[in-house]
Amino acid sequence: MSPVVTDFLGKTRTLWAKTNVSQRILIGGLAAAVVVTFFLLIYWLNRPDMKVLYSRLYPEDAATVVGMLQQEKVSYALEDNGSTILVPADKVYDLRLKIAGEGKLHGQGLGFEIFDEVKVGQTDFVQHINYQRALQGELARTISEFPQVERARVHLVIPHKSLFIEEQAAPSASVVLKIKQGEKLDPAKIKGIVNLVALAVEGMSPDNITVSDTGGGILFSPKALEDQGGLSTTQMEKKLGMEQNLELRIEQMLSPLYGPGRVIAKVNADLDFSQKTIRSEEYDPDSQVARSDQRSEETQTSQANVEGGTPEPNFRGDGPAGALSQLNSNRETRTLNYEINKVEKHVVVPIGELERLSVAVIVDGTYTEQAAADGQGDAAQVFTPRSVEELQRIRQLVAGAVGFDERRGDTIEVTSMSFGGPDQEIQPNLGELILEYVHRLGKPFLNGLLIFLFLVLVVRPVIMALIRPKTEVEGVEGLAGLPEGQGRIAITDGEDEDALDALRKIDDIRAHAMQLCEQNMDGAMAIIKTWLKQEATT
Repeated sequence: MSPVVTDFLGKTRTLWAKTNVSQRILIGGLAAAVVVTFFLLIYWLNRPDMKVLYSRLYPEDAATVVGMLQQEKVSYALEDNGSTILVPADKVYDLRLKIAGEGKLHGQGLGFEIFDEVKVGQTDFVQHINYQRALQGELARTISEFPQVERARVHLVIPHKSLFIEEQAAPSASVVLKIKQGEKLDPAKIKGIVNLVALAVEGMSPDNITVSDTGGGILFSPKALEDQGGLSTTQMEKKLGMEQNLELRIEQMLSPLYGPGRVIAKVNADLDFSQKTIRSEEYDPDSQVARSDQRSEETQTSQANVEGGTPEPNFRGDGPAGALSQLNSNRETRTLNYEINKVEKHVVVPIGELERLSVAVIVDGTYTEQAAADGQGDAAQVFTPRSVEELQRIRQLVAGAVGFDERRGDTIEVTSMSFGGPDQEIQPNLGELILEYVHRLGKPFLNGLLIFLFLVLVVRPVIMALIRPKTEVEGVEGLAGLPEGQGRIAITDGEDEDALDALRKIDDIRAHAMQLCEQNMDGAMAIIKTWLKQEATT
């Protein structure tokens, strides 16, 4: 063995022999910690860098990817409850291309890949069922791509085609959505889902589609069901939105006057959701206007000789013999056309028009303290309602805030009632205060106490054992050679009692000094150094 190694081992044995039990435990613990840290660092440095291969996978696709990785003997890790798969960074892109080339990732459910494996001997009924299953799966996958949708299920009812048109039944669909936590589908996206299903299925009409969530809420219902069951979800939301807006407006107006929580307002709005188209024509006979005026005049003059031929029956003879006949005629015609004022109206009434408002407002009154009749005990709170004039002013304010219209039949009721009296502060007693401070400060105090005990009972003895000089051990060994208290008393046998008392005091002082040195080694070393310097100077 090399002399250097031998020398090193010898020094190590010597140093180990000079240490006590506490120092050996500390050294062994530090050595074990260093070894464990070393191996952990080696493992961490040699661990492959993992990157995401796929995230947000459905369980079906995750199982397919894991099976392919196991066949390829590629190490992987799963996160996010198995929906995220991590692989070594140098193999991410190769694995993505390989998995995409095999085309085994299809999403949730079963789609048109069911027809990739054609089985001989399948009946038309089986083919029809498989087509319906595939169409349901493809629609569910497409709907799941919406950012707010976590999962989707689509159920289709596709009747068989009939030879007679009047006996052909219309297809229908039901869509169930699982909305992500904290998300909400707006009406435009719901309408898009309905149109998607309606156009993806032959002969499907939006009136035969219903959409609901996993909580049982109806997001979209057919018009036929709406007519039977009353208001639709959209109509109900519009009605509730208007009522809540008016209630909030009333409370925000009255709360600064009477205090928060002392005003309650409720509004019931009757809305007309029927579709109306009004056509009317109005005529005003007093506002006639001449539209056209036609006039024609005709004058005719003629003479005839009766003897010369057959006389005209309209001519009269003017000659002496009645042979000459003369005709004169005048005719005038006038046509005057009048136009009567006509007004045509074509009015389309908007859906959701307000028909009637009913408003109820409750206002808290005032409270006065009234002492007890016997003069003992706490004062009672006496309720005093608002005056009629004040309630009338509140009614006028509310009428202006909600747009009151008496012609519609709107009603407003304002009353003053007790809300249970003002809130009185409950003064905590001494026990509750102590418990509150114990709950607030107890945990930090216990943590500090545990840290202090750990430092005093564990850390301090270990540090003192490490920094204790070897001179202490030598001094103790030197003192061990001297006789003990009884021996020292025997040496001084024969002396008087005063000498024995002085020796006992010296022993007590020496023991006390040794105890002080153990408790404050730094101070003891400083004193020894001072003594040595004094001896050197003298």
